[in-house]
Amino acid sequence: MPVTGSSARAERRARRFLSMAAVAAAGALVVVLTGPARAETSGSGTFQKVSEPTGYFEEASGVVHLTFDDGPDEVFTPVLLDLLDHYGIKATFFPLGRNLKSRWEQDDVQELLSRGHAIGNHSWHHRRLTEEHPFSVAADLEEASLLLQDLAGFRPSCWRAPYGERNEMVLAVAGSLGMEHVGWTADPQEWQNPWVPVVLAYLTEKRHDGSTILLHDRKWLSLHIVDAVVSAFRDDGWGFEVVDACRTGNEREARMATRTEGDVPVGRVEGLTKDGEDLLLTGWAYDADAPEGGLEVVGNTDGLSPRIVGVTGIGHDFAVVLPSPTDTVPICVWVANAGRSRHDTSLGCHHLP
Repeated sequence: MPVTGSSARAERRARRFLSMAAVAAAGALVVVLTGPARAETSGSGTFQKVSEPTGYFEEASGVVHLTFDDGPDEVFTPVLLDLLDHYGIKATFFPLGRNLKSRWEQDDVQELLSRGHAIGNHSWHHRRLTEEHPFSVAADLEEASLLLQDLAGFRPSCWRAPYGERNEMVLAVAGSLGMEHVGWTADPQEWQNPWVPVVLAYLTEKRHDGSTILLHDRKWLSLHIVDAVVSAFRDDGWGFEVVDACRTGNEREARMATRTEGDVPVGRVEGLTKDGEDLLLTGWAYDADAPEGGLEVVGNTDGLSPRIVGVTGIGHDFAVVLPSPTDTVPICVWVANAGRSRHDTSLGCHHLP
């Protein structure tokens, strides 16, 4: 059973103490490996600067990754999530720690994850980390990781450097904190207000298996870019998935542990596959008010008529068979709240891969 209530609060206090030790260990590790003189140099000094912001990306066939930096925004990010649901696609978000702290609560982060998206660390302050001391880099990244752990339930396994700038020291610090860097292969620089057709032509030229597109969930132009790119790329047979490096192995149990009685459920759709003429939908959902399972899973395959399609088992899994929708209609899924009167939880809208 997940740890909840006062036990969970005690664990958070213990994590904060351990995080201080992690910062000290991360900084010390880099100093030991590189020497104190090198550890104090900037990106323009003796460290070899990583100038190309490509970093990690997957060469998955026919797959593109949409990624969004610097959020969340109280107005824009929820609208973006609805647009992604409209197309039934998933994205990866790199929120800025200070923005996340002041703008979102735990339920907001859980909703993003329940709708099938992934999340990573983008630092707390958005400083040029290559110009910082290793201890400062460790403190900045760890503060953001600790907040994500409190809100999401798990430590992030991926991160993106502010401005894409990192060097050997920065990568070593982040690695010691358990994170893999995720760069990008295409940056349309929507903050400069480019013409959308020009952006689409640029992203099409840059497109390849595993393309990783950098956008920001603080610019309204990003909505128009997403709309144009998804429509055009999908017509060409491309799909959109989260960056796999940002999925952690303990996400399910960790997210369950954030729930106490009265909270809305959490969960995720983990599979949507063809089963003859029908579709097999699999996933999990958990509500602390129904610890033995039995949550109602609601599906919508025609855009008009949501209906109960199954329930979760004692292990909180579900596997339901749905009629195949038309190619243009994503399958939207919810799980009913078993506790006090609050909203049900969206598990997002999904297209066949």
